[in-house]
This record gives sequence, structure tokens and C-alpha cells, in this order.
Amino acid sequence: MSLRFTAPLLLYFAGLAIRLSYERSKKRGGARSQSKVLYVLVFISMCVLWASWFAMCPKDPVTLELPDMLSWLGLGVFMVGLVLAFGALIQLRGVENINHLVTKGLFARLRHPMYIGFICWIIGWALYHRAGISSVAGLVGIANILYWRHLEENDLALKYGDAYLVYRKTSWL
Repeated sequence: MSLRFTAPLLLYFAGLAIRLSYERSKKRGGARSQSKVLYVLVFISMCVLWASWFAMCPKDPVTLELPDMLSWLGLGVFMVGLVLAFGALIQLRGVENINHLVTKGLFARLRHPMYIGFICWIIGWALYHRAGISSVAGLVGIANILYWRHLEENDLALKYGDAYLVYRKTSWL
């Protein structure tokens, strides 16, 4: 494998590891989500994670034999992911320390449109580039995203109680 593929792959896994460590530390009470320095470090690691993902897939040394239509469908899934992730970010006006339960707009039917957008990025970009090894790495990323979602669900249920439980019943993922 070339360094042009391996370097982004390692950065991708490093970004996942940093975010996972941050989430676990928050759960144990070690990381304070109000810490601006910590927030900036995690934000930078997430930017590196996504930049490395987008750099890695086109350089994947293992090309999947996929019909052209499936590859182009991947590009469409990726674009849907962009709309969901950035739409949710704009609607939330941030990613940490949101002090109210958001249930309107994209959040009316999707509890985690940003996470769904990230999953669409992973699936769509890998399909579009027919990226074999990246697809496997993407599964690790999706597992991480689902874990982040699980932790967030627990936090929201504790913070908002019955209001969140009612919202969960009327929304998906």
C-alpha cells in the first residue's frame, strides 16, 4: 500500500480514536464538554477524520467491481449526507452544549440527522470511488457513529426525561 493511501487511513483511525476517547471520558465525567480547549481539539480531530476519509477513498488500492449505476448512486447518497449533516449543523448552531431539545426541521423525524449524514458520507463516498479497503474502514466508522448516538440518546433521556421519550417514539434513529 502506498503512503498516499496509508497516511489518510491512519489519520482516519486516529480521528475515530480521539472522538471515542472523548465520548468515553465525557461518560465517565472526566472530560468537561464546556472546556473550549478540549472542544477545539476534538473539533480539529473530527475535521482531520473527515478530510482523511475524503482523501483516502479515491486512493484506495483495492477497486471493487461495481456497476456504474451503483457508483453514481453512491455519489447521490453522499450528497444526501452532505445536506443532512450541514443542515443539522446549521439548525443546531453548534455541536456541543445545546441547551434545548431540538425537535423541528430536520429533527422532526430524524433524531440524529448529522449522524445519518455522516453514515451517508461514508457509504456514498466509498461506493462512488469503488473503494475496497476504505469500505471496511468505513464500517468501523459507522460502528463508532452508532456508539456516539447511543451515548447521546442516554444523555438526552437523562436531561429531558419524558419529553425526550415522547420525541423518540415519533422520530427515527
